[in-house]
Amino acid sequence: MNILRKVLLILSLLLVQLQWLSAQNQDIYEKYNIYRNPFRVFINKISFTGTVGYGLTNFKHNLAGYYFFQDATTQMILRNDQELGTTFPGYVNWISKPAPGIETPISDRFTVPYAYLSNPVNNPNLNNNQVLVDADTSNLSFASLSSTIPFMLSIHYNIRKFRIGFGFQYEKIIMKDLEPSTGASYIRNYKPEFESTRYIKWFGMLGYQFYEWWDYTFAGELQVGAALLGPEIDNSAIGIGQKLFFNLGVNIEKNISEYVRIVVRPSYDFKQYTVNLPDGTDMRHNNNAMYVQLGLSMNIPEIPRSPMKSDHVQLKHVVTDPKSGRLMEVRGQTIWKKQNPKVGENHRRLWRYKWRNRRKIDPY
Repeated sequence: MNILRKVLLILSLLLVQLQWLSAQNQDIYEKYNIYRNPFRVFINKISFTGTVGYGLTNFKHNLAGYYFFQDATTQMILRNDQELGTTFPGYVNWISKPAPGIETPISDRFTVPYAYLSNPVNNPNLNNNQVLVDADTSNLSFASLSSTIPFMLSIHYNIRKFRIGFGFQYEKIIMKDLEPSTGASYIRNYKPEFESTRYIKWFGMLGYQFYEWWDYTFAGELQVGAALLGPEIDNSAIGIGQKLFFNLGVNIEKNISEYVRIVVRPSYDFKQYTVNLPDGTDMRHNNNAMYVQLGLSMNIPEIPRSPMKSDHVQLKHVVTDPKSGRLMEVRGQTIWKKQNPKVGENHRRLWRYKWRNRRKIDPY
């Protein structure tokens, strides 16, 4: 109980001190009647961010529950609860726009010494370069890592250390052939029907600034929204719930000034989509992604530049407005320079010790 009382006492004292400091800061502006535009004070809490980067999208799907058929010219799938006859009536383009393939005669599977569907390793090939696999037996799946170029624009409002906002991201995906998980010696890579596609994302964002070190800020971010596939993939066959995505990332920000930051953002995407096949069944495709993005973040200053062109004072300061005659707080620096540095903040190493000037004071 004593420890609890001490903790409560400390928290109470901190709260009182914060309120006192806030009142003191407000009293200064009221006491001296220093003008600050309330709209600019509000909009200063809004940050605008733009990034570009590089990523890898992991297209992956499992063929559990399907037969996989391959000959010299085509690859098809078919539900394995259907009885096979002398032809294979499967589906092509199952990653994007599924459609019935051309029924292909199947070579006599009973002329080989093993039951092929239960022993695909012993008898990997049928006649005429045909391959027939039960994916449940062979655990067959296909996957690839495709290069992705993301462009992101976002806006968020800062509430103490929390961030809340929304954004837009465009992704260009350069497709790569999907490799089989098993049977690579006799199963070809699956080649998508398109060389590239795109993603358009709209998302809401929630972030928290969890660490600061010198001029660096670290903030975790969660993005949740809708990911719309390009026309190369049949969006009409995809359920609304399958268009959701989640992105977890960390913003590493180098603070050039209190208004401008360089942002590096590593992140990971969780998303998937399900394509409906012509027979009424569906197939799920995972396409998670990892990114590294680089960009710029900035917010609008809450005070204007000094009306005097020769004013380059780094400290925020008060001048008399030549038009209205009232006191106003201004800055003397551009937005990419620090406005209110602590002692030595810009130049932690003394100027006379920097390499250009060191030779002037060092005779050796």
